Parts: sequence; C-alpha cells; structure tokens
Amino acid sequence: MSASKRASYRMPVLTKVICIALIACCVVVGLIGLVLPIIPGLIFLFIAAILLARISSRFDSILKRNPTVQGWMKHADTINGLSFSQRVRLSFWMSARIITNAIELGINQFKKTTGSI
Repeated sequence: MSASKRASYRMPVLTKVICIALIACCVVVGLIGLVLPIIPGLIFLFIAAILLARISSRFDSILKRNPTVQGWMKHADTINGLSFSQRVRLSFWMSARIITNAIELGINQFKKTTGSI
C-alpha cells in the first residue's frame, strides 16, 4: 500500500489496540533477546518497527529516511515483483541456505568442543 493510500486509510481502533499490544510484546521479547543469546532479539525489534510503521505515518517517514531501511525496501520491492512460483522457489532456496548454514555451524561447534579439526 503506498503512503498516500495509507494516509487516507483509517485503521479501526481495535486493530490499532491489537497492533500496539503486539508491538509492546515484540519490544519486550526483543530487548530480552538482546540480553539472552537464545532469543533472536533483533528480529522481534524489526517486527515491532514494521508494525509501528503500519499504524504511525510519522514513524513510517522516519524509517524511510534511514539508509539501512531503504536497502531493505529495495529488496522487498524486488521480491514483490516476483511471481508466486518464483517466490516459492526463492523461499525454498533461502530455507535450504539457512539449514545448510545451521548444519555447518553445528559441525564447527562440535569440532571446537571435541578438540578435533
């Protein structure tokens, strides 16, 4: 949805309340995740920022001025231009890459803990 369409769209109050509750939960879990290595904190903070940008046009404009977010938006626009089958293939290959990296990390950690190289 473009910024002009979002500006004219009035979100229902119940939806805003649910979004604010989700934002609060994501921020709390994200901050805990920054301290505890088990929980991926940055992902939850990123989700909170996206949700906040959906309900606040001011925060949305602040995010869009950030160079890092601009890079993410370019990637998202590229993905939005793909057909459904291309998105499925991309998701498959990204998942395969994540699994491969996780296995490699596990093997390296096992070698490090057992002392074998």
